[in-house]
Amino acid sequence: MYIVEARKISKASLFKLMLTGASIGLFLFFLLCGIAAIYGYETISFNDKYITGLWGLIAALLMWPIFSLLFTCFGWAVITFGLWIYSFFRVLRVAFREVKGSGE
Repeated sequence: MYIVEARKISKASLFKLMLTGASIGLFLFFLLCGIAAIYGYETISFNDKYITGLWGLIAALLMWPIFSLLFTCFGWAVITFGLWIYSFFRVLRVAFREVKGSGE
């Protein structure tokens, strides 16, 4: 295991990590809601109207990147501010695990 100590983390690196995590997690959630909408469950709402059937799945998949980006931007702003404050008091430590099967 490798431990890296730094005063600050790159804002772009933090955004990429958060966007990747949020996108994958929210994709599964929106896919599940879209599949439920196909079967008639009222899981997708737009302008106070429920969308069911195949249009519900399509609407869920169209909402996914928008919500991923919004959640990431909001969370990134809050976490960046918090890490900036944290950097005044302590050093940031990040632990990395070795990739199995790597030739190094």
